[in-house]
Amino acid sequence: MKILITVGIYPPDIGGPASFVPKIAKKFKEVGFEVTVLCLSEEKISDHEEYKVVRILRRQNLILRWIKTILLIIKNGRKSDVIFVNGLPMESYLANIILRKKLIRKVVGDWAWERGRNRGITKDSFDDFQTNIHSLHLEFAKFSRGWTATKADLVITPSKHLESVVRNWGVSNNKTRVIYNGTKVINNISKPNNDTYQFITVGRLAPWKNIDVIINSFKELEKSGRNFIFYIVGSGPLQEKLENLVKELELENKIIFTGQKNKAQLEEIYINSDIYIQASGYEGLPHVILEAINYELSIISTPIGGTNEILLDGKNGWVIDLIDNKAPGIENLKQTINNVVEKIEENEIKKNNAKNYLIEKFNEDNNIKKYIEIMKL
Repeated sequence: MKILITVGIYPPDIGGPASFVPKIAKKFKEVGFEVTVLCLSEEKISDHEEYKVVRILRRQNLILRWIKTILLIIKNGRKSDVIFVNGLPMESYLANIILRKKLIRKVVGDWAWERGRNRGITKDSFDDFQTNIHSLHLEFAKFSRGWTATKADLVITPSKHLESVVRNWGVSNNKTRVIYNGTKVINNISKPNNDTYQFITVGRLAPWKNIDVIINSFKELEKSGRNFIFYIVGSGPLQEKLENLVKELELENKIIFTGQKNKAQLEEIYINSDIYIQASGYEGLPHVILEAINYELSIISTPIGGTNEILLDGKNGWVIDLIDNKAPGIENLKQTINNVVEKIEENEIKKNNAKNYLIEKFNEDNNIKKYIEIMKL
């Protein structure tokens, strides 16, 4: 079987699809599938994978990039049995008008909402965005993301919450399926006894991640005498603004921007960290939280999107509520951090619950088998 995977972000980019696609491509290759990954890229890179990688420069004239992308999907998809769309949905659909291949799409969020938030066109929460009326530009984007989803033979989502969203876009109930993200379970991790509590968050530095709220909460913690180190792993459009905020609050020695890290580097930070914080206004089903649980970190998170399908209303981690469905409060986050540190027995119970639930529901090997089965249908 030959599979063409399309995706908008791919290593060294950071993000859910950039983590998922290399894993699934390698697994497909292991079971005998012939795999090609077509992706956007900041620069031309010589890839040395067991499968073929076709990179298209992201920073070029948009119309020319679209044409190139569609033509390359057609070229690389002619002999494919399945097009597995993890990104570039409109380009993939237009190419498939000619190719007429089985098209399976994985939806991990709403790119129309992300574009609106990134460009400052909307301040809506993820769920409010689905039902509110917006400018012509955003309404066209919303139509496009929903319409292309209805053209897929099957739409896979990583959470039940996102499945319900996709169905509201117009995708038939019999054309959706939930397959949770997974991680390769690691046992017997040797973690250091840190004199200073070490915190971490991982992801794109985008508006809905609410990194500024975390930073301001740590300033309040510093005022109360709490000692800490906070690692912000990733990059994005708000990086300069967030770095300036850290300087303004005089937290340069306590809050560290690491930039993007490869898998081995990120693993080292996980092992040396104690607590993972996510303050997002939306997540599909965050793979980084699964990784943090795997490395036995305590989890503090908003219960948005598919995240609560991991945390189970606080059974498997510490939940911080959103204000107006957008961001947690600074004082609430500060108090939650103090609770994690001070309520040692309760925190250990939550960590153990989380690891057991990870093994039960989010084992990477078990979940990837479901993708292989679907491709063979």
